[in-house]
Amino acid sequence: MSRLRIVYIVSLVILGVLLALVVFRPMLSGEKFSTVSRQSIIKTEDEWIIQFDIFNREGEDVTYTINWSTGGEVYSQRVLIRNGKEFNCIRHFYPDTVKDGQVHLTIYKEGEDSPFEECTYYISFDEEETKD
Repeated sequence: MSRLRIVYIVSLVILGVLLALVVFRPMLSGEKFSTVSRQSIIKTEDEWIIQFDIFNREGEDVTYTINWSTGGEVYSQRVLIRNGKEFNCIRHFYPDTVKDGQVHLTIYKEGEDSPFEECTYYISFDEEETKD
């Protein structure tokens, strides 16, 4: 058997092992974490709607604190999400509630000082933007 052929076969075996590790390693590790998914922002005639899901994969029930801040005002919501379950959060924003064109979202897990999710939405209620 030629040396090139041996190198080729060994390369394929190594590639197969690496692919198997990439696919099966996350399932075997059993890491516990929470995720935010399916984020969407919808504009209607007189409001903006922001929605997302929080999925709890912590291995236990967890209480989350969801903070929305806009124009210096903070709105807070605490929610208990059972292990393996998800929570759908929907929030409506009207022109009189958005002072500076920004809505800042932070999500904390109970007992943690830093948020595991944080983002800022820039929204506008200008009539000019809705015209074609």
